[in-house]
Amino acid sequence: MTEGKGEVDWVKLIGGGFSHMTAPFAVHPLDRQRARNYLDQAKVYGLTVSDAVSHARSYLRTASGWPTDQDEQIRRVEKFFRGKLPED
Repeated sequence: MTEGKGEVDWVKLIGGGFSHMTAPFAVHPLDRQRARNYLDQAKVYGLTVSDAVSHARSYLRTASGWPTDQDEQIRRVEKFFRGKLPED
């Protein structure tokens, strides 16, 4: 994760796909658009599906909201990005 001027805070960006809480990843149309924003940036920076999963795990460790099944959330993240970002 990088932070600072001109750099991307990947964990914060992927958090949009969870509605910046613990909502199911990219299910609501607004959350899906936020996940696409992450995807667009990830493509520019050459990230992989594993990078997205790592960012999602980091996000979920500190996210506030209703209790969530993190394993299920990670499966949603993998499914969303598989075929759209390179595999490792």
